Amino acid sequence: MRRSVRYYSIFLLLLLTSCQQNDSEPFLPEKSISPEQEQPNKEDTILPLSELNGNFDSVIGWLSDEEILYITRQQSDYQINSYHIETGANKIIFTISEPIIEARIHPNLSKIAIVTSSNSLSASIHFYSLAGQELDKLTIESSELYWDWHPTQADEIFFSAFYEDWTYDSFVYSSRTKEMKRFETNDPFGIWGKESSIYTINWPENDSLSGGTLREVNTVTMKEAESDATNIIHVSATDDVEVRVSISDDQQKFLYTLIRYQDGKSKTFELPSISNYSQWFVPEIEWLSDGTMLTYEASQSGLMDDIPSDFDLVQLSITEPMKTILKGPYESFSCNPSGQYCLTGVQLENLLKVKSGETLPWITLQE
Repeated sequence: MRRSVRYYSIFLLLLLTSCQQNDSEPFLPEKSISPEQEQPNKEDTILPLSELNGNFDSVIGWLSDEEILYITRQQSDYQINSYHIETGANKIIFTISEPIIEARIHPNLSKIAIVTSSNSLSASIHFYSLAGQELDKLTIESSELYWDWHPTQADEIFFSAFYEDWTYDSFVYSSRTKEMKRFETNDPFGIWGKESSIYTINWPENDSLSGGTLREVNTVTMKEAESDATNIIHVSATDDVEVRVSISDDQQKFLYTLIRYQDGKSKTFELPSISNYSQWFVPEIEWLSDGTMLTYEASQSGLMDDIPSDFDLVQLSITEPMKTILKGPYESFSCNPSGQYCLTGVQLENLLKVKSGETLPWITLQE
């Protein structure tokens, strides 16, 4: 059965024929930005990349503490490259002929996923090993696609296929067993929660600003439960911690509630709310290995177009006060597994040394 999707959610969809996005993956594991784990003696050995294999397209993220995965174009081919920031080693891992819409690295750094599309009615998700071997390919008939990768099980994805009449179907797919299960939901933008559960939000009819309740469905038993929490507008999770973002009653604050699965301990932070007229704008989230997360804090509440461009990159923790990592404008960011470095900038072209706060280009891009 196809479900109708609300028009206010359409802007979130991945347009299969539009320009690719440079999202950061919110679930990178084994990260920490604590000073004890930093290695300042290595900071002076960073070698900027100046000679590319083709024309620069985009940055995917970190393969390891020292390796960055990025895309170049050579005529009609797309090349997936890795660059070692300390040795300067630059190599092509594999090449794809179809136009790339999106690329991700799994949170446990075990696989690479590439979404391609050569027409407006279908897309394919290719799964590769880090050595460039194609492990699986899933072709989906849809005009637009949303998908979420399980943070610990690289064989599991949730996806929603949208059609030209704005209806959609949602599924859970296993690349290990090749099994696909239909998933009935009124919210097509589900995310993986604890263990094998999918979280969706039960939104009020024609009201995206008030938030909703959280619905949890176990994908193995298909049993579902609904949380008592209200006004929820966004959820994100890693292997042991989740964050529920809700809107305050006066709609001036985002309430970030971190919950640790192991003992149920939680902590809530209040950050200024940001709206995009008819819907909320929740800044991107990236998880660190110790259960803390990075996100952006606006200088004040208001419309995205009206508030000052000053944002702070902050770290939220169940056990510690909020910590400011970087002051500056809102930019995409992606941190390496140890958290020693973060890529920042419109095209992730700069490298931030977290301990010192110094920023320098790691790649030279042609104007």
